[in-house]
This record gives sequence, C-alpha cells and structure tokens, in this order.
Amino acid sequence: MKKTLLSALLLSTAAQAGEIVEVSAPIFPRTNVLYAEEGANYPSTQTARESLVTNASLTFDDLLQACAPQYPGISLQNGNGNGNGGNGNLSQQQLAANYQLVAQCSYEQYTAKPYWIPQLVSDVTICEQELGPDWHLLSEADINGFSAQDFQFFQNTLTDASNTGGNTTFWGSFYFGLKVFIRAADGTIQQGDLTPAATVRVTPLTYPPGWSPQKHYEGGLALRCIRRTQVP
Repeated sequence: MKKTLLSALLLSTAAQAGEIVEVSAPIFPRTNVLYAEEGANYPSTQTARESLVTNASLTFDDLLQACAPQYPGISLQNGNGNGNGGNGNLSQQQLAANYQLVAQCSYEQYTAKPYWIPQLVSDVTICEQELGPDWHLLSEADINGFSAQDFQFFQNTLTDASNTGGNTTFWGSFYFGLKVFIRAADGTIQQGDLTPAATVRVTPLTYPPGWSPQKHYEGGLALRCIRRTQVP
C-alpha cells in the first residue's frame, strides 16, 4: 500500500502499492534573517546562500521542541518522533493544537512568515539541506502524480486539524494552506495548488511592479517537502 503522510499528522490514504509518500510540515524562514539578505544584498556565492538557508530555516520538529516550554498547550510525544513531526500517540486534537501553537510561536518568537525568497528556493535544495538527502521540494511531477483522492486527503487532513474548537486561527492558517512552492518541469520555481477543486495545478509566481525573485514573496506559499520510500 502507498501511504501519503502529512508530517505532524501522519494520516494515510491508500493509492499505488509499494511506496510510502510523506509530505512535510512547512519549513518557515526567520524573516528578520531573510530580509537582511534580499534584493541588492542577495548572497553572491552558493556557500553564502546555503548559509542563509541554515540561519533562516525553522523546521516543525525544531520548533516543536523549542516552543513547548513557552506554550504549554503543545504536546510532545515519547521518543524522537519520526522526522519533521511524527504523531506518536497524540490525539487529533493534540496534533491540531501543536500546529496552531507552533505557528504562533514561530511568528511571535522567531518572526517567521511563509515569505521565502524565490531565488533562494531555486538556488538551494532547502529540503535536502534541512530535512535530509531523501527529501526534496515538491515538483510539478509530484503534483501531477497525485490522485483526486490524494488532493481530497490533503484538504480533509488540514481542515480537520485547523478546526480545533471550531475555529481556524490566524497562526494556524500558515500551516494549513494548500498553496505551495514547487519546482516546475522547466526548472523554475512556481506555485502549486493542492486544493481538490483546482483546475490549474501549476502557475507562475506573480510579482508586483519593481519586485524581483531575489526579494521575499508574500504570496503565502508553504515550503513543503516530499519523501518517497519504496517498500516491499
């Protein structure tokens, strides 16, 4: 059975046999770090660009551990999790609360917003660097390979998580968005749409007049990663 996993929720939908597909929680940037090196200050070397990613990136697992002491509503599972937010024995309510509170903490404590610099997303393999070599940025091929049931699963999972107590908070909406950065078939960074009703899955990024890919993009796109594991 193929399982599609949304990290930090770890729910599955059956599809093709012989593969586990994991889709990560978003990696947020610290905007107070990112904004200082955009535009005219964009790093001129690959080493500097990779260093900027390291200094700016906030992964879900790291935030979960760092935020828990200040946000007592966060629930930590026993053990080390399973990479980028495993669910362990946590209830769906606890998982949803974790998403909400980690998003709130990321903004309040680390000035995080889903505003990556598109050129940086293109130049650095952020997923591989921050989560491990078996992860990569969602691609146009990945999105085109998802079924209608997969898209419905993504929406249902995130909708269920976002409606703890009947409300979706401002903070949690960062994590529940279904618009994502993707690597398009032509190698460029574009927008992918994971919503079930979307008729166009991949569209170019739209910049305001005078804006460039070397400045942060305020389209609210999540930087999610994917990992595919073949199983017997």
